[in-house]
Amino acid sequence: MNKKQKVSTKDEPTSSSKSSNASQSQKKGQQSQFLQSRNLKCIALCEVITSPDLHKHGEIWVVPNTDHVCTRFFFVYEDGQVGDANINTQEGGIHKEILRVIGNQTATG
Repeated sequence: MNKKQKVSTKDEPTSSSKSSNASQSQKKGQQSQFLQSRNLKCIALCEVITSPDLHKHGEIWVVPNTDHVCTRFFFVYEDGQVGDANINTQEGGIHKEILRVIGNQTATG
């Protein structure tokens, strides 16, 4: 069986974007307030494979091989809503909570 899939071009909206545009035009005068601030802070929580290429320079870890890094969570904060900027993710309680959130079974013990 040969399936063909239509791929829309940049100028041709998909059916889902057509319905989205129609929905947006119905809400005239209402704009989404999500991430509208000019003051955004972003934090990435990454998992890194331990390898000889992994180096620490002060408080900064450097991994030249991008295949050894996986971004698990990407947090975006508006208008100074960032929590504790000095958090140490290797601290026992914090490390355990991170593992619990990503579903790692070792977090239960």
